[in-house]
Amino acid sequence: MNRYITRGIAQNLPISLQKQLWQIVAQRENEQSKELEEIDYFHVFQFNMHNNQLYIKHKQERPEYVKTHKANYSKAIIMNKVYIIREDDVDLSYYVMLLPEEY
Repeated sequence: MNRYITRGIAQNLPISLQKQLWQIVAQRENEQSKELEEIDYFHVFQFNMHNNQLYIKHKQERPEYVKTHKANYSKAIIMNKVYIIREDDVDLSYYVMLLPEEY
């Protein structure tokens, strides 16, 4: 499935974090398909620094889901939230990673 990023992501989110977010989404959707759960199209990621370590909180609404991951990145970043949205059209499906203000 194709993956796209917006200009805001390209300019503000380090590539290592982009890769980690894509990996988290793939892992979550794989878990959901194994459990035969409906897969939510909307992923929300929040970033928090704690004791010089960046953490990523991954949230979904349906089914309700929250999990915190240690980031593969140790510096503070200037944003606090990123969305990944799956678009399912009739003949095409793809993902878009974007900042909330780009939604």
